[in-house]
Amino acid sequence: MQKMMILFTVFVLALMLINPDAQAWLMEFKDQKTLDLDTWTPVGGTWDVNDGLLEGITAGYEDLMLDLDGASAWTDYTFEVKGNLTAGRVWGVCFRYVDTMTNYRINLYEDLDATDNFYVYKRVSSTFSEVMKVGVGEIKMNEWYTIRLTVKGKSITVYLDDDLKIEVDDASGVIEEGGIALQGETSTNFQVEYVQIDGEGIPPTAVDTKGKLATLWGAVKN
Repeated sequence: MQKMMILFTVFVLALMLINPDAQAWLMEFKDQKTLDLDTWTPVGGTWDVNDGLLEGITAGYEDLMLDLDGASAWTDYTFEVKGNLTAGRVWGVCFRYVDTMTNYRINLYEDLDATDNFYVYKRVSSTFSEVMKVGVGEIKMNEWYTIRLTVKGKSITVYLDDDLKIEVDDASGVIEEGGIALQGETSTNFQVEYVQIDGEGIPPTAVDTKGKLATLWGAVKN
């Protein structure tokens, strides 16, 4: 009876691992030698993978767009990035990314510690407007920060290192759908450890079920 219960537990956990309805996409760069240009499209800038980290070098408003099938129709999702500014003054992310001229952008500034230094912008046909800005205290060069965004309809919520910093509704002219991108500005160098996005219509990351099942089986037996 005990053996049957163990086998049933492993079977249920296996189904959870290979669930085709899972809605999470994760990209880590630790096992990559070069940037996957089937997944990412540079829109200006220089982008490469070195020592397990994505590195971006930008000379202006330049982006690295996630180029997955169906991304242009994404609407509501949660998007998380862990990044580190190594030169320049600002790095950030884009969401509801139609193209480089139309999107929302989150900027984290290293050089505005005494004032507002965490911004949500909207860019429509190349014209910028502020959606919200707040002060988040000192931001240091060569230090890792995690930005997590949730967008649902016109509502935008942004966390910095798990602390809620921005909660706002875009008042008008909402960009209703689009994918994501990484972005830097003038003379910016930054690194990214991982990118994760969850939401309806977003394909799950492939799971190595063989390795996972071995781990689960060992845990169950113990």
